[in-house]
Amino acid sequence: MSAFIAGIVLLSFLLSRPILHRSSVDPERMDSGTSTLATRSPAAKESDAKPVCDRLYELVCTKHGATRDPSGSVQPGAYGEIEALHIYEDIIGTHADWSLDQVDEELARQIYTPKRVNRIQFAHRTVLHAIDTILDHESKSSFTAHEKKILKKRLHATELQLPPPASNYQDEPDLFTKNDVFYERTSDGKMRMRVGGAYLLSAKSWFNLIFTIAHELGHSIDPCEVRAEGLAFPAYDRLSACFVHHNLVAMRKDRTECGNNDQLSETFADWLAVQVTAEVLKNFATEFKGQQILNAVVNSVRDLCDDEFEEADMEFHPSPQVRIDRIFGKNPAIRELLGCGVPESGRKYCGFDSTF
Repeated sequence: MSAFIAGIVLLSFLLSRPILHRSSVDPERMDSGTSTLATRSPAAKESDAKPVCDRLYELVCTKHGATRDPSGSVQPGAYGEIEALHIYEDIIGTHADWSLDQVDEELARQIYTPKRVNRIQFAHRTVLHAIDTILDHESKSSFTAHEKKILKKRLHATELQLPPPASNYQDEPDLFTKNDVFYERTSDGKMRMRVGGAYLLSAKSWFNLIFTIAHELGHSIDPCEVRAEGLAFPAYDRLSACFVHHNLVAMRKDRTECGNNDQLSETFADWLAVQVTAEVLKNFATEFKGQQILNAVVNSVRDLCDDEFEEADMEFHPSPQVRIDRIFGKNPAIRELLGCGVPESGRKYCGFDSTF
């Protein structure tokens, strides 16, 4: 398995660094919400609000190690990859006579446990329902009933593909030990979403899972995927123009919309995922208080920060600061949860009906 050879290089490098203790909290169980965050509750003094509301990127991305909310923790993705490689090494050491296929099968069994798989599947269903609802609430001036039907059909046709069996990822066996979660359209036109094993080990917060699944599922209906199918929706043109107007999509000399050096698809996926996550957070806000809800907000986008081991993809993604501060942090529902009030005057949040 090629993950082993490539992984040992990463492992030897990372093991020279201190590995932070991973929370032993059952990710299915809500706890007291104890967190490594030292930031005050958004319900604290008004003078404390600005760092939370207008410097969310700094709050999210200057933290080190694991952060925990009542649903679970999030830690840097590299540590999930280390843990996955440890599991792989243990299997190899215990069963030196096994074939690579047998090793892969056992690796998939240990990482993609029924509990973890069920949790991802439930998150997937939750996100599907949330996006359906978002589309349902759009006015007739944004989408016709037929256009909504087309978008929903694409969403529901996207297969969530998970092991076991390991053969589900036989064309990408390295994914068992990677932190990747991604949507893709195959050469025969099928749409699927895959989840790397290391992600399951590093991200246990329900809210991070919701944002991540919503982002990837959102790609099935992003402007470029829709355009690739020969479809044209005026609402998408208005939304894309709003992204450009507010500098959420980097305007480069060599930019070709939906081509090389373009961030439109990723900006859309973030924008949609924020709306889904905000609704989920609002549902839990009746149970979470103060610091707990702040920790849940932080964990939603914790893995958008710059990775200390890997440079951010700035070709197709906006910068982490734009993603966290301006796409996530300016969302009215997120600001309301944080007690921030409406964004500065004249800066309306983008929507399918945007005229800006």
